[in-house]
This record gives sequence, C-alpha cells and structure tokens, in this order.
Amino acid sequence: MFSHKKNHNYTNRSIHLLIFLVIPCFFAISQTNDNSDQKLISLPLITSFSPSEYNGGIQNWDIDQDTSGYMYVANNYGLLEFDGSSWNNYPIAGATKTRSVLIERSSNKIYVGGQKQLGLFERTESGITYKNLVPLIPDSIIKDEIWDIIEFNQSIYANIYGVISKVNENSIQPLIGVTSAEFLTEVDSSLFAGSINGLFKLEGDTFKYLNNSVGYNFRGVSVYKDRFLLFTYEGEILSYTNERITSVKTQFDAFLSESKINKVLMLKNGNIVLGTQNNGLLIINEDLQPILHLTKNKGLNHRTVIALYEDNFNNLWVGLNNGICVVELSSPFSLINENVGLEGTGYAAASLNEDIYLGTSSGLFEPRGNITEMKETNRYELIKGSEGLVNNVEVIENAILLSHHEGAFILNNREINQFYNETGVWGFSKLTDTQLLGGTYEGFTIFDKKGTIPALKGNLHGLGESSRVFEFDNDSTLWMTHGYKGAYKIKLQADSIYSMEHYGAEDGFPSDLLISVYRIDDELIFTAETGIYSYNPESDRFEPHPFLNKWFEKRHVSKIKQINKNQIFYIAGGQLGLLKKESIGVYKSEEQQFRKINEYISDDLENISVINKDILVGAKEGFIRYNPELDRSIKDSFETYLKRVEITNQENETNTVTGTFFQSTTMDSPKVIRFEYSTPYFDGLSNIKFAYRLVPYEKEWSEWTETNWKEYTNLPAGEYQFEIKSLNIYENESRVGVYPFTINPQWYESNIAYTLYFAFIVFAFFSVLYSREKKHKTEKQILSQTKEEEIRSKDREIHEFSEKTNQQIQELKNERLKQEITHKNSQLASVTMHLLSKNEFVMSLRKKLNEALSNKDNTDSLNRIVKSIDKNIDDDETWDTFAQYFDQVHGNFLQKIKQEVHLTPQETKLCAYLKMNMSTKDIANLMNITIRGVELARYRLRKKLGITRETNLVEYLDDF
Repeated sequence: MFSHKKNHNYTNRSIHLLIFLVIPCFFAISQTNDNSDQKLISLPLITSFSPSEYNGGIQNWDIDQDTSGYMYVANNYGLLEFDGSSWNNYPIAGATKTRSVLIERSSNKIYVGGQKQLGLFERTESGITYKNLVPLIPDSIIKDEIWDIIEFNQSIYANIYGVISKVNENSIQPLIGVTSAEFLTEVDSSLFAGSINGLFKLEGDTFKYLNNSVGYNFRGVSVYKDRFLLFTYEGEILSYTNERITSVKTQFDAFLSESKINKVLMLKNGNIVLGTQNNGLLIINEDLQPILHLTKNKGLNHRTVIALYEDNFNNLWVGLNNGICVVELSSPFSLINENVGLEGTGYAAASLNEDIYLGTSSGLFEPRGNITEMKETNRYELIKGSEGLVNNVEVIENAILLSHHEGAFILNNREINQFYNETGVWGFSKLTDTQLLGGTYEGFTIFDKKGTIPALKGNLHGLGESSRVFEFDNDSTLWMTHGYKGAYKIKLQADSIYSMEHYGAEDGFPSDLLISVYRIDDELIFTAETGIYSYNPESDRFEPHPFLNKWFEKRHVSKIKQINKNQIFYIAGGQLGLLKKESIGVYKSEEQQFRKINEYISDDLENISVINKDILVGAKEGFIRYNPELDRSIKDSFETYLKRVEITNQENETNTVTGTFFQSTTMDSPKVIRFEYSTPYFDGLSNIKFAYRLVPYEKEWSEWTETNWKEYTNLPAGEYQFEIKSLNIYENESRVGVYPFTINPQWYESNIAYTLYFAFIVFAFFSVLYSREKKHKTEKQILSQTKEEEIRSKDREIHEFSEKTNQQIQELKNERLKQEITHKNSQLASVTMHLLSKNEFVMSLRKKLNEALSNKDNTDSLNRIVKSIDKNIDDDETWDTFAQYFDQVHGNFLQKIKQEVHLTPQETKLCAYLKMNMSTKDIANLMNITIRGVELARYRLRKKLGITRETNLVEYLDDF
C-alpha cells in the first residue's frame, strides 16, 4: 500500500483539550441520489488555537506526534509541545523560525530544522535539552533553511537548503543525485524528493531521477490506484506511470489553479488532503472527487495552509499562516450552522422528493449546490416568505406544511403560500381524508384539504389552551398535553368536541408539569416531569410504562422518537441517547457516544428528525447531524502520563524531574512535591478529568477533577506510590499510571542516626535513672536527715512542750496540791489545834479534878470522872480524823512507815507529830505525856528506825 511520510498508526493515546466547537461531519451525504443537487452540508468538528493560546508565533510549518501521543509543532518562535492540557514552548537559543520537526520513533528524540538551525531535543531527567547539529553540516552545504526532516528505513533525512542529507547525532552525510529540493516525502515505502529539476526517488544512498519529470514545481506525491499522483504548486495534478507523466483533469482544476498547493497529505483511509496558499484545504477521495472544503470563516481561521498531519485519532492537524486547527474527520457528528449559511436555532427538519428543508428561529432553509462547489456563497438559502420562527416542518400527503409563529404555510415548487394567518401554529395531523387538524397557540383549528392549498374551516370549540403536542389514539379520541397543565383526553364528534377530561397529578402523574404524548410502536406513551407513563383505560389512570419507565424513572424525557423498529432516540435531562433493540423486548441504552454534542443541544422545543440515514437534533445554533454509519469504538484503552514533578527542598530550591524519569525516584525530605500529568486523548478534545491517590498516604481515589496537578507538602520519609488515571468524555477510564518514589530520611533520620539516637536515649535514660537514683538517694538521705532533724526538732519541741506542759501541769498540780495541802494543812492544823485545845482543856480539868480529889468526900465519884476523861483522851476519834488528813497531805506517810517499821500507835503518832515539826511541848500535850516522856519516845523511835543520833530525826522523817 501507499502511505505518506507521517501516516503512522499508534495506539493507547489520549489528550485533554479545551475547545470551542464547530461540530463536525466528515463529508456531505446526498439523500437518495448521490448526483442530487441538494445534499446536507455540514462541517467537521474543528478546534482552533490562536498564537496567544499556544504562546508562539503566527506561522506553524510542520507537525508531528510522538509515541505517547504528544503533539509537536515547528513554530516561528521555536518548538511547540501540546500534551493535551497545555502548550509548552521550547525556543532555540540564537535561532529564528523553526521550519520542520520529526520524532524519531525508536527513541522519541525530536529533530528540528529551520533558519540556519538543525538539532535535536532530547528528554532528560531535568527536562528537554537541545543539541545543536549545525557544526556537523559540511562546509559544501549552505547553512540556510532546513525545510523537511523525514525518518525512512530507520534513518533520518533532512532537506538542508535543497541538499538531501542523512543525519545522525555524530555526522551529516550529503546524498548525491538531487539539488535544489523543494520537498521530501515518503510514499508507498519510497522516499521522494521534489525539485525544479524534476522528481527523484531514493535508491540506496543515491537519488535517481524519474524520467520526464523535469519542469514542474512539485509540492507533493500521492498514489492513485496503480500509479503515482504528482501535485504542483500551480495546482496541476499529474499522473506518473511507466515513466510517463500525463495531466489529470478534475472538476476543481480552476479552484486549485487559483488557490495554489502548499502541502499534500494522504490520509489513512485513502483520501487526499490538499493544503492551499489562498483558499484553505480541500479533501478529495480516491476517485478524485471533492468531499470537503474548509477555509477562512468556513471552519478555519486562515486561508493559508502550510502544514498537515493526521494524528492517531484520525484528526487532521492543520498548521496555518496564523494559528492551528484540529479537524475531527472521523467523528459521526457535525454541525449545520452559520458557517455553512444556516441561521438561527434549529426546530424542525423534513425531506420530500430529495429536497431537504430545515426550519429555524430565522425561517425555512434549503441547501443549495453541493460540496463540490468551492464557492464563498452560503450553502443554505432562506426561502423567501418564511422569515421568522418556524415551529414545525411536516410532510403530509406529498406536501410540505410549515407551522410558523405567524401562521401556517404550504410549500409548492419551492414557492411558499400562507393559508392561515390568525395566530401561531404548532403542527398538523390528519383528521380525516379531507381534513387537517392544526394545533395552535389557542387550541385546535380544522382545515379542508380538497385543493392544493388547505382552507380554514373553523376552530374546534371548547378548548382554548395552547396545543403544541397532540396525538390521536383512534379516529375519535385525541390526546393533547400541556407543558404545565397536564393532559387532556378529547372525544371528537364530527367537527366538535363531544367530551374532554383532564388528567394530572391526581391521576397517576408525578405532577401536572412537562407532560407530553408520543407514539412508540403504535402505542401512545406519556412523558412526565419524571418517568414515562401509559394510560390504563380500565382504571382510567396513568401508570408507569412497564418497559420504558425503567430507563427514565428519575429523569425527564423532553423528546423521544422512534426511528425504526429497532431504534428509539431520546433527549433526557439535556442528553441525547439511544435505546437499541437487541432482541424481542430487550433494549440497550447508549448515551456515551453522544456526550461530546450534548452541550450544543437546544433546550427550547427539543426535536429529533430523520433525513435519509442522518439524525438531525435541534441545536442552539442550527442542527447537530449524526451519521450512524461513521460510529466507531469509544472504548479503546488510553494512558495518563506524568509530565513533570517539581520538588522543592527545605531551602526553597526547586528541582524539576521529567515524568518519564520519575521511576523509583529517591529524594531527600522535600518541603513540597508537585505532580503534573496529562492525557493526550484526541477523541472529544474536551472534558478530560483526573483522579489521583498517594499510596499508602491516601487509600481512596480523589474526586474527578479537571485540574491536572496535585501538590503535597512535608511528606514524611518512606516509600510511596503516586497513582493517576483519567476519565474521557465518554466516561471511560484510562489505565492507571503508577509512579513509585522514596523519600530518604535526613541524616538525622538515618538508621545510624536512629541507632545513635537509641544508644543516646538508652545512655541518657540510664544516666537519668542513675542521676535520679543518686539524687533520690541523696535527697532521701537529706530528706531522712531533715526528717530526723525535724523529728528530733519536733521531739525536742514536743519534749519541751511536754515538759513545759508537764511543768505547767505539774505547776498546776502543785498549785492545786499546794492549795489542797494548804487546805489540808489548814484542816490538819485546825484538827491539831482542836486536839491541843481539847487536851489542854482536859488536862486542866484533870488537874482540877485531882485537886478536888484531895477532898475525900468526893473521891470515888471524882476518880470515876478522871478515868473517864483519861479514856476519852486516848480513845477519842480525833486521831483517826487527824491521821486521814495527815496521809493526804504527806503521801500516805503513816501507812508507808508502818509497812516498813513495826511501830506502836504512840510511836506512829510521834512520827506524825515530828514530821509536822511540832515542838516537844505540843507533842507532850497531844500524847498526854510529859516532856521527858517525849524524849524517851524519840529515843525508842530512833532505835526502831535504825538511825544514829547524828541523824536528825525530823529531817529523816521528812525525807522518808
């Protein structure tokens, strides 16, 4: 097979683009006849990037893609890189414009050429570095412009100012055979060089001239069946076979002659893209038929195309003289809008006899001409007289009826005639074979259709509500639904309403709002605020539809349309979807493939129409066109890549590591670590979301977010695994990117440090224990001494206090004893004095009685008295009282002395009197003896006590 130089097939690609869309289609499709003058004309989805967006110069000379899916553009200001999330610019020091770029497939090295520059970029751990190869260019070659760089048979070839040379990092070898080369390209596994001297083909290390090719200003080579097609700058197409060149005539020769050809690219599907100098780009098929023309204000933002590249999603990247455009050639979706001449919001579409009619908020339009006419005029024409809001376009009995805000119209032979002008009309339905029922802003109106133009017959009285959505259940029963008033079952009789019943929330609907009626499989269904319902005539209530409601139980279906027996399209919650029949009663819901166009669906009077094999959906601007034949798999696997990692240390110094080198990376305890990632996914070009987690720091995945970076601060030392994944527009997940790394501990966190810490801690621990033990002992000793001292002090205090207290007590006791003794002594003295006084009295009385005894007359009587007195002196109880008081005063002296010495009563009395230090005379009186008798008694007492004469008897008795 033939192939172009950059027609590579790569898998596992993904990119996230921020886009504004001009929704796509691949090529125009005729209705029933490919030769028809009327075709639906739509433009591919196109993403445009301005110089301010990619931060570069206006001109983009060459484009290539690496094996990861990243895009590279040779720009006036250097090398541009697009990773799906952002643009990066890599300028070349001292260089001017960059003209060419090539990614070496085996190494992903990036070769660039330009004005007096040739070199290569290579990814290193710290980023992309540039190596200048200009010094390797031989002096025989003028070091001026390097336009083309090609990889062919695992070798690199460059067009260095017209000289084709083989290039590697260490040498540059000029090849012979061709000079003044204008371009270099690979086609059909061959390398061709075009020159003013002809066309050349590489054989070995020499370019061989192709006979009869001189005299042409070639711009590209392609293939056509069994021959080569050659394209010149002047727009001429030539056929080369059997060493003969012949001119190929096409219907667009004049167009190419005026436009001039800059670039030629053969697509993977065999179509050929011609990038022109003056009129955008033209895509032709293998039969040399034009299928798409894009230029300024018709998809592109500039007329001059200077670079072409087909990426791994079959998107066409177009380098312009001012900006970059990405054209989604393989998408089944396209947009019919003002870029192709259709104005306003799309409300209805219909076709009749190969004629197509599109109704919008601006009027009724029909396509004029076809894609083969590369003209500046609009491709859709407004039908005169239809200006204004078109509510509906219907084909009824081979006629186009137009329901309009200004009334009702019929279209015959492209001429429009109004047949009702009183109020706005929503739509029509056959009432009988000769009558039409029209739903208007104020109820229903009946029209006769006996002639070519329907005639007003009259209003259907009894209902004045706006009647936009209605369906017949049978010939006599009409259902009409109102946006916020519920549903009405109308029984018709002749031309009038026989009966009418209202149904709402009390009849099974969730509310009275957003109820509409549709016909699916010859059955009436009712969509409500949530869910889909069917009418049960037996209960006269609405019930959830047994089949359809399970798909929409919690959603509002604003439009549903059955395309054929196997497909039901719907719009639910602003999203387009399809119920596809897999077997009897078994359907599968498909919504993923429509996600890229949901944001363009109109939210006013949503509609779905069928034009031949195409599905048209009303859009905010025009129509979305869906070609089911172009559907492709949306479940291809894709990758999420780590772009770079920025590591900021504790000194706020930042080091950048390229993502591909961030594998099992080790780092010293970072202050901040920032991960940046991207997904080069080019199908959808928007809505890429990311999720991440840091294992084991985070066990759960993060929420999906459009932010393509994550930052962590002050992570502790340990082993980590940063994981990232992305979610594309179809809600398919990429494979998980896993990037392990290790955070080394600081020197003070190393094992040796921890060992030292442990040893130090153990030493410190035991030192502290020893110190504390010693301190404890010292403190205990001091405390003990202090306690002992305190105890002694307390004892002293207690003793002193006790002594003082005892002394005080003793003093008090003594004082009391003294008082008692004084009292006892007083009593003793009183007793003693009493005894002395009594004895003196008795003695005196005795003396007188003795004297009286001298008188013999009284002798006997007196003797008896004297004896009685003597006895009284001896036996008086006074002594007992005396002895009691004496012992109380003198500590039981008399009892103790009697226990130690055997004394007579008289001696006992003598001891008592002597202890009282009484005089001998008093003792004599008390003892009723003489003084001599007292002395004799003292003598005898000494002997019994065993004391000598030298011992004072009174002192002895006092100390006893």
